[in-house]
Amino acid sequence: ILETVKLLETSPDLFVFDGNGYLHPRNMGIATHASFYLNKPTIGIAKTYFRVDKKTDYTEPENQAGSRTDIVIDGEVYGRALRTHKDVKPVFISIGNYISLDTACKLAMKLTDKESHIPIPTRLADLETHIAREAAKNEMQ
Repeated sequence: ILETVKLLETSPDLFVFDGNGYLHPRNMGIATHASFYLNKPTIGIAKTYFRVDKKTDYTEPENQAGSRTDIVIDGEVYGRALRTHKDVKPVFISIGNYISLDTACKLAMKLTDKESHIPIPTRLADLETHIAREAAKNEMQ
């Protein structure tokens, strides 16, 4: 990640990760871990719920865009399930560092378009990963 960041021509105000931040057994998902090196706000946006412990689940948000429910573990908010559009699965937002959960959710909504329930940066990273994975498979054959 750090080597890739060095290649950027501009310095981003925010880093969005396809993964988790505080919503992690050690409160140290990729978004949190990277924030200590990047010294910028970071958020994790996951497509799949990451169960921190066996007893913790989340409550589905209402079926409307912008609905959200907190993911609470032992009285502490670890993240949020956020429905970006009506009739789609929620995404799971957790902060890395230097940003509030409310701000992270607002940004996730602003970064989401009509094409997908996943915010654009996360979707593009996911697509590029699939392309690279397929290219690597083809090279190995």
